[in-house]
Amino acid sequence: MPLSLLRPLVAVASAALVLVSADALACGCFAVPTTTTTPVIQAGERILFAVQNGRVTAHIQIQYQGDAKDFGWLLPLPSVPVLKAGTDELFTQLAATTDPRFTLTSQTVGTCRAPVSLGCASPAAQRSIVGEAVAGAGRPPQSPLVFQTSVGPYDAAVLKADDKAEMLAWLSTNRFVVPTTSDAALGPYLRPGAYFLALKLKSGKTAGDLTPIVVEYPSELAMIPITLTSIGATPNMGVQVFLLGNGRAIPRNYRHAVVNDALIDWETGGQNYQALVTRAVGEAPGRHAFVTDYAGPSSVMRDVLVPAGRFGTEAQLAAASSPRDFVRLLWSLDFGQLDPVADPTNPGVAPAPAPPRFAPGLQAVLLRTLPIPKSLERQGVDADAWFGDFARLDQNARQTNPDDFVDYPAFEAGRLAREVFAEYVAPVREANELFRTFPTLTRLFTTLSPEDMNRDPVFSFNPSLPEVPRVRTATQLFNCDTNVASVVAPSGFARPPSFFNGNTPPLGQGPGALRIETLAEEGDPVVDLDNSEAVRARFPPPAMPTGGGCTSVPDPLTLALFALAASLRRRRMG
Repeated sequence: MPLSLLRPLVAVASAALVLVSADALACGCFAVPTTTTTPVIQAGERILFAVQNGRVTAHIQIQYQGDAKDFGWLLPLPSVPVLKAGTDELFTQLAATTDPRFTLTSQTVGTCRAPVSLGCASPAAQRSIVGEAVAGAGRPPQSPLVFQTSVGPYDAAVLKADDKAEMLAWLSTNRFVVPTTSDAALGPYLRPGAYFLALKLKSGKTAGDLTPIVVEYPSELAMIPITLTSIGATPNMGVQVFLLGNGRAIPRNYRHAVVNDALIDWETGGQNYQALVTRAVGEAPGRHAFVTDYAGPSSVMRDVLVPAGRFGTEAQLAAASSPRDFVRLLWSLDFGQLDPVADPTNPGVAPAPAPPRFAPGLQAVLLRTLPIPKSLERQGVDADAWFGDFARLDQNARQTNPDDFVDYPAFEAGRLAREVFAEYVAPVREANELFRTFPTLTRLFTTLSPEDMNRDPVFSFNPSLPEVPRVRTATQLFNCDTNVASVVAPSGFARPPSFFNGNTPPLGQGPGALRIETLAEEGDPVVDLDNSEAVRARFPPPAMPTGGGCTSVPDPLTLALFALAASLRRRRMG
């Protein structure tokens, strides 16, 4: 289930992450046919870490649905952070660039003499917890506040984590949502010298205004406080972690799982991938394991966020003669949301273009000066429609509802241009520069249920490990000598094409993991569990002809039928 469906207060903890120093670890703290469908991978947490020279930058995407007044977010930290606004475009493009893709090609071997047939808690409960904490302290609460600031749509406060009662009392007094979490979940993060970052939405903001936040502070290692997350987690919640560094990233205190690729539903482009990952990591001790979706050059993201010419200059915007001219310039200077990037390994397959719109962060800046007229709001016009057809809607509103129209008295092109560049363009450009600074990008993925969230995953790097491509290819193989068809996975193991029945993937047919490994900062993986013989017994490699070659290939009608069948299965799966 996506994080956006979680109950509002529960979402407070479920986006939390932290990077801590090594000293803090003792506390125990997120051919034809070819199938090219991208599987749907739902992540309850999506985080990008960049680690260099003892300093960490964490980009955190906060996902939430519910009343703005119920929104609150707590993040444990090992030191006082520097806070900045982030951009959702970073995660949109990261996902499009690194989503695993499972392709299926066709090959015929042997001597073919004829065409072949491939065959969270209530407000009262929140107040109760605060009351108990304060009453138990036995003394007037002291202020734990380190500093307060404003970051994008948020009011932010950094608090000392020395005393639970003082921290919760301050949050309640200052109208931050108080977490309804247990001592067992909060306890590991409460200690002298530690801190919490608390966020709430500014007055007048809605849940639609949420944007990522960037947190920077000294640290050697990246960590997700999954113990705190457990309070708001759902069963098998996806955790997606991107890491930038000088080598391939590894889970330092979790195992690494290599999925049994014979169980991937190659015919539908791997639509069962997340279920298979859940099964694979479930075979690791404590269900603590990650899989690697991608590990390779960060150049796949270089200048994706800011291609040549995007945004132009602040002076160009400042020269706008009117609100209509300003919005026209934004579109002409490519301020619109970027389409997903094409797969460089498969340039013939273009991703579906995104509908034209401004990113939420840009809309939030513009709406302060160019609000939607009330008459149009009553008709259901939202920010996407308003800025997508601004000139026409603006003119119609003036003509049809002159008494209900705001004439933008605050519009000054120069001031609005400065705000757009400072609040929207700068975070996008800073995110873009990450992929010039750090040579290697790794994407790790796992699923965890609340009962498994009792160890905070820590991440490090091992530059000697091989790359992991995002595109994996299996082969629909027909052996003319034996009249046998099979789907051969990249591991070499094979299964019948009819192995999957409708929408029910038979994941019980063999182990979910080919291997469970331990990865370290140097050296090769240490194999803890090797299921290769069990997989071989269930899915032996195909028998290949000893000589000769193909004298014919499957007839076009057969291939077309095969492709149609795969397409129909994908529709049913969707």
